[in-house]
Amino acid sequence: MRDKRYLPGPIGIGGVGGSGTRVIAKILMQLGFYMGFDLNSADDNLTFTLLFKRPKWFIRKSPQKEAEIFEGLSIFEKAMTARFTPSISESRYIIRSATEIAVNGHDKSHSGRGMWAIKRALNILKFKHIDISRYIGWGWKEPNTHLFIDYLAKYFHDVRYIHVIRNGLDMAYSTNQAQLYNWGTLFGVMPNPSESLPKLSLQYWIRANNRAINKGRKLLGERFLLINFDRLCLFPEEETSLLINFLGLSESNIDINTLKSLPKVPSSMGRYMKHDMSVFDKSDIQAVLDLGFEVFQDKGNESYITK
Repeated sequence: MRDKRYLPGPIGIGGVGGSGTRVIAKILMQLGFYMGFDLNSADDNLTFTLLFKRPKWFIRKSPQKEAEIFEGLSIFEKAMTARFTPSISESRYIIRSATEIAVNGHDKSHSGRGMWAIKRALNILKFKHIDISRYIGWGWKEPNTHLFIDYLAKYFHDVRYIHVIRNGLDMAYSTNQAQLYNWGTLFGVMPNPSESLPKLSLQYWIRANNRAINKGRKLLGERFLLINFDRLCLFPEEETSLLINFLGLSESNIDINTLKSLPKVPSSMGRYMKHDMSVFDKSDIQAVLDLGFEVFQDKGNESYITK
């Protein structure tokens, strides 16, 4: 049985890497949510990264997998909500996680090797109790969270999850393809020299997002929210109000002008239009449309929007 939490929550934020999860974390922090004690410049919760962003561990088939993930969630919850005095078993779990990442890293580029992982582990072990009076709830942002929706739904009876999705055609030309390399095998998509990387990236985007959306709606119902990043940037007040309502907060006590100023239209929005769309399958273009995005194509002198 889990220990009683000291803060309402949690709220998890995830999405395919580069989807705009950072701005959602910024909004929650502005609202007064506690998002962690070990964050990087993108506001990723590095405690979650250390404990769970371990592809070899997660992908392997093991009858103990669910129990191991639940143990990690227990450690994560305690570290995020209370004074954490780890047991021998919990210390071993943290050390195993740190050792694996220190040796292998947590992505194709071997990010996190060496002292990075050791520092993350020490941050958990030396963590001091937070002043809960400063916060209205707790949560975290880590893009890879979407892979754990089913485990989160089982472990936390009241978890809310926010999934951020950005136009997959823009994402296909992003330099951030870490999730494709880390988790592609889970979705039957793996980079290889004979295939276009943008094409494979789009296929991963489609499958990963469809999985997250289907699981979120099925397992969490009204505790699942899908945020279209493009719409958030173009219509910030409307989408921010949707987010505030999802969190169960009243706009009457919130500075909505500050919140709606946080989303910014990135220069990379629409970058796919500079590339040859013929590398993508028609069915994949249709999937982008089905997931709520317009697709602008330029054929010679004829330009049109597919809806």
